[in-house]
Amino acid sequence: MARALEAPASGKLVSFRYVASNLQGKQVKGTVKAASEIAAERLIINQGYDPLTVEAVPSMFSLEEAFPSFFQVKPRDVIIFSRQLATLLKAGISLLSTLEILQGQVAASRAFKTILRDIVNDLRAGGSFSQAISKHPRAFNDIYCRTVAVGEQSGNLDTVLNQMADYLEKRDVMGKKVGKALSYPIMIMVMGVVVTFVLMTRVMPAMIGMFTSLKTELPLPTRILISMTNILTHYQLYILIAGAVLAVLALWLIKQPAARRFLDRMRLTLPVIGPPTLMTELARFARTMSVLVSAGVKLQEIMEMAPQASGNKAVRDALNRVKEGLLLGEGLSAPMGRIKLFPPLLVQMVAVGEESNTLPFTMGVVADFYETTAEEKVTAMVGLIGPLATVGISLLVGFIALSVIMPMYAITGAFDK
Repeated sequence: MARALEAPASGKLVSFRYVASNLQGKQVKGTVKAASEIAAERLIINQGYDPLTVEAVPSMFSLEEAFPSFFQVKPRDVIIFSRQLATLLKAGISLLSTLEILQGQVAASRAFKTILRDIVNDLRAGGSFSQAISKHPRAFNDIYCRTVAVGEQSGNLDTVLNQMADYLEKRDVMGKKVGKALSYPIMIMVMGVVVTFVLMTRVMPAMIGMFTSLKTELPLPTRILISMTNILTHYQLYILIAGAVLAVLALWLIKQPAARRFLDRMRLTLPVIGPPTLMTELARFARTMSVLVSAGVKLQEIMEMAPQASGNKAVRDALNRVKEGLLLGEGLSAPMGRIKLFPPLLVQMVAVGEESNTLPFTMGVVADFYETTAEEKVTAMVGLIGPLATVGISLLVGFIALSVIMPMYAITGAFDK
């Protein structure tokens, strides 16, 4: 079968129709959703089938694709589900009975309830839990599925589920902290832009007639403000169209691999944004390593999945280089030491973990350290951006106020004479 090159992970899932053979040699047909043909083949293999043909299904209009935000599964749903499932399994209830109980009682989104229903049906048909959840990558990523598969084979599924719940919860909490910290300066900048736009397009045009009727020469700030107001009022439509075109071009450019890699590399090197971004990525990598090694996943498989957990292409490239060194028998610390992206502390802790066979513990310590450091750096970044944004907006509004007040003094002076 002709194998297409695997496309970069874009988050968009495509339906693939397949023909495969099962363990008894019989042909089976079905469909899966994946980001690429290679990813679809992996899902099929995880279900216990040998794929014979895999082809993309022509896309048709669907509400799920048109409005993906309404069908997304919240990380909180998966976290709560994992903890509840682990608790019931530890109590001695069978997996199928546990899932049937959760299917009727879990308080989750409609999309996640639909996923639970499909998982229960797959288990009733004789499939394994890891195979069933692998059909729903929007809820259960590759790291989750492979870890659960290891837990099934080793017989400690409840422990693995709790570990994955901790892992997902730490990622979710970290993301929320960053978003909450950045919300204040973003709100200030948005409000400043809105106030400035209203002043320039609604208030200033009414005053321009009075300013232009003065026979005295207007101050330079006032002339600049009048020119800016005329441009905004007379060319609003063109400005909006140009802004929309630039936004579309920017979105298209960001999706290009080369441009995305360049931007991600810039994000890591910028003075204010770079340090918290790098610390967050390193914390995510260390936490992924700690959880997966503890669950019993092989190191080679972990290094195949670790790049997928990163949202930064520069970090992905670095982790892929580490994976290549691992496959050549160099371990982890040696190839990491040759890459400037990884700090000496991380390299030394990985080396200690490899030598003492305590990699899960050392990586957990590293993850805690980098998560704390990332939070501190994000707080410091917001502490710097917030005042700068406030000062910038204040200067802009002050410039507008000054441009309006200065002609008033000119009018008052003319009346006094």
